Amino acid sequence: MSQNTRCPICERGESRFLRDIDGYAYFECTECRSLHADPELLRLMDVGQSPVGKYEDDYWEQERIAAVERAAGLALCRVGEAILYARRPVKRFLDVGAGPGFLLENLQQMLDPDARIFHAAEQFPPPYAVSNPNYHRGGLASLEPEFDAGVCIEVVEHLTPTMLRGLLSALSRVSAPGSFWFFNTGMPDYVKNEDPGYLDPLRRGHIVSYSIQAIRPIFAEFGFIANELPGKSFAFYAEYIHANDLTFDTRIYQALPENIDLLKRNELLFHAAFESARSYLYYDGYLKRTAWATSLNQALNSVDAAGIRKWLRKFRR
Repeated sequence: MSQNTRCPICERGESRFLRDIDGYAYFECTECRSLHADPELLRLMDVGQSPVGKYEDDYWEQERIAAVERAAGLALCRVGEAILYARRPVKRFLDVGAGPGFLLENLQQMLDPDARIFHAAEQFPPPYAVSNPNYHRGGLASLEPEFDAGVCIEVVEHLTPTMLRGLLSALSRVSAPGSFWFFNTGMPDYVKNEDPGYLDPLRRGHIVSYSIQAIRPIFAEFGFIANELPGKSFAFYAEYIHANDLTFDTRIYQALPENIDLLKRNELLFHAAFESARSYLYYDGYLKRTAWATSLNQALNSVDAAGIRKWLRKFRR
């Protein structure tokens, strides 16, 4: 069994061996609760000496079907939710780590035929990437600020802490104050309770599952305020420089008129985004009420047991 190690993410906790996946050791931090591959593997990735994390033709070919499906379904909902949640009018929107750019083309077709709003950036474009003037090949450095909102879908789990900081440094330079960013990634509860196969070093390149406890301080280094999204164990959000201290029912039911107008350019997308956001909000309420009821029941059972024991002692006298 692999030895415990210092957590490379929060750099405070002890990471304990979790399991071996395809010959690579994975750990869970006792402090921040993140899940991560062996720190030595992460170090080798940072200096380009690891076979994991090389996104070449073979990787992109096996990702092609999933990219098509996401771009025509779930990813559209995530974009719609981000626009709905944003507290500034969305005039420029960015898909970070956009893969082949299929989502960009679908969004332009549905909401932005003049190609003024939606952009995409991909550092490792696949051979079949779209040819589109708003599809930016390479990092974020070449982009003109400022973006009002965006998504980053199935990217963070590929990044070492050093890589994540590099992404956030670049993202901060193109973010408008108060911009809203939706990050879709499998977090520890999702991995442990819903998709144990999510951590996958060789096929999908998933090497880290960041917890919200780990995300907050890392994002804060670059001016982002990060937090959980209600009911979503596979996502979190961040706002740049200042967060809008609003409940999510306010964000959903009192979305900015300009953003509602944008989404209603395609009524189906508007309703899909609205119902997705609302259903996860209600699911979050259900989970919290269930947890409260369970804890209350346990407390009552404890009181009853103590009361019975006290009564028995008194009766025996």
